[in-house]
Amino acid sequence: MSSIPSSAMPHAKAKHDEPATSEKPKAGAAATASDWIDDATDAAKQGFATATDAVKANPKTAIAVGAAVIAGIAAAVAGPALLAKDDKPEPKKPAPKKPAKKG
Repeated sequence: MSSIPSSAMPHAKAKHDEPATSEKPKAGAAATASDWIDDATDAAKQGFATATDAVKANPKTAIAVGAAVIAGIAAAVAGPALLAKDDKPEPKKPAPKKPAKKG
C-alpha cells in the first residue's frame, strides 16, 4: 500500500470513494441517447475551452501547430494524386523507322 496521503492526490479516487448520487437513471433509449449527446457536448465544450486557453497562453506554438495541420492536410491530398500519377503506364512510342537501303 502506498504511503501517499489522499490529499496529495485528489484525482486518484477509487469508485468506492466517490459519494453516491441521488439521481435516478432515466428510462428508455431516448434518454440514453440524450445522456450521450449531453456528455459529448460537455466534453466538446471542455476540449474547446482547453484549446482556447492553450492558444491564448502560447500563440506562437498555436501558429506552429496550425501550420503543421495544414501541411498534413496538403500531404494527405497531394500524396494519393502523386501516387496515381506514377501508376499510369508510359505511352508506347512507335519503333523508329529504318531507312531503306539502296544498293
